[in-house]
Amino acid sequence: KAEDRPEAVVVRLYEAHGSTVTAWLQTSLPIKEAMLCDLLERPTVQGRLPLEPQGLRLSFTPFHVLSVLLVQSH
Repeated sequence: KAEDRPEAVVVRLYEAHGSTVTAWLQTSLPIKEAMLCDLLERPTVQGRLPLEPQGLRLSFTPFHVLSVLLVQSH
């Protein structure tokens, strides 16, 4: 659960193999908005991520940590 937003979840992902990759994040949660955030759950400059039918497309550089704030619809 997000610290200051009861309707949101924070997902932290890590590239552990030293590769530059693109990955898809899929969830069964009813998501209405997704954005990259920092470790304190503040939105980053990159801002919102487009919600695509196959999920969220995420790009990783070697050993990169991404935090994604997922806001659920009610």
